[in-house]
Amino acid sequence: MKKQDITCDVLIIGAGFAGMAACARASELGLKTIMAGNSSQLYFASGLFDFLGVYPLDPATLLTNPETGLDLLKKEMPDHPYSKTGLKPILNSFDFIIDYLRSAGLEYETSKGRNISVLTAAGTFKPTFLVPETIKKCQMIKRNKNLLIIDFKGLTGFSAKQIAARLKKKLNSIHTLSIELVPDKTVLPPMHLASMFENDVFLEKIAKKICNCGCQADLLGIPAVCGINKSLNILTKLEKMTNLDIFEIPMMPPSIPGLRLKNAFEKQFAKQFKKKRVQFLSQTKIRSQIINENEFILNAVNQNMETRIEAKCVVLASGRFQSGGLYAHRKQIFETVFNLPVHQPEHRNLWHHRNLFEKQGHLINTSGIETDNVFRPVDTNGSIIHKNLYAAGAILAHNDWTRLKSGSGVSALSAFTAVNDFYNSHRPSADNSNYEK
Repeated sequence: MKKQDITCDVLIIGAGFAGMAACARASELGLKTIMAGNSSQLYFASGLFDFLGVYPLDPATLLTNPETGLDLLKKEMPDHPYSKTGLKPILNSFDFIIDYLRSAGLEYETSKGRNISVLTAAGTFKPTFLVPETIKKCQMIKRNKNLLIIDFKGLTGFSAKQIAARLKKKLNSIHTLSIELVPDKTVLPPMHLASMFENDVFLEKIAKKICNCGCQADLLGIPAVCGINKSLNILTKLEKMTNLDIFEIPMMPPSIPGLRLKNAFEKQFAKQFKKKRVQFLSQTKIRSQIINENEFILNAVNQNMETRIEAKCVVLASGRFQSGGLYAHRKQIFETVFNLPVHQPEHRNLWHHRNLFEKQGHLINTSGIETDNVFRPVDTNGSIIHKNLYAAGAILAHNDWTRLKSGSGVSALSAFTAVNDFYNSHRPSADNSNYEK
């Protein structure tokens, strides 16, 4: 196995959305940044950015204006990550992400501070804060619109008829079309279908099938597979060919919008790599670590390389159980890199309720790392564990993000705040060319 030694200002452990957001902010500030993890996690992301979609949780109140829910959440959940900062930093973190992705050619749409109701592959509507441009026209679904939904035979997890059945009571006119591209009973992978959409001849073929289906439609819903690259351009071409307004419908993982998001971040990181600001250690795990007062020394290992990393700051964005940031032993939950204290129910029998759909939720979903107001982990007495150690994203405690519809917002806020705090407290010296104001 090869070995190497590298140094950096910021080491980010984890390459999900929180890790990507932290890496984006650190590199934009001119900090020499290393990100270690598995970026394929974003392939499972919907591509939608949630702020706060549901509050109060009982009785599952859907929010049109997340700000109103945020005020109540701060009163009732003072330990929630949002309660540490308030509204403006949350919006600032989203603005940064929007601008960063736009620079990579991936456009997101907002609705002036309000949530957008997005049609899902289950035929339900989900409140979210930011959506890709290819999805935004789902807001045009109204009773006076004739809606056509199409699917593709062999594409699993998406049924136009199922969606239509759920929408019948809400719309006056809804039609479906199933397009066969492969022989019956052949599975059509989303990645393969998305790449087919990047061919103009294929696009014309799909447009003809839509135009000749005999449905009177104003609006077209299509599974979110309209290309991996330049998806908005592809959708615009299809709109001109069919003379219809078109929107994509998010699917179950694997997610093409999630892949587009991953590619957009990595496109920008590649530019920073040339400036020697960003280095990505793919498929890497931290095996051991030494913490000194002013630095961290960690050993990162993958199949081919063992890397000794000296870092001034660490942002722990390693996620929860599925991604390995937290580990549930028989009687206790552990944090897997630094063995940080984990907020958790006192006893194992309190982790879950017997009812899977319990209105109060499951306490295990609020377990995680407790932090101060700039997201530095604290011990059981509330004392900061290390001045330059931060936590971001799903690993944070007191955030039942699946039920609150708050995952992306908490990830963006915590990553953005953590990196800003390190940068502001360690202003670059004049002789350090890695920093830029």
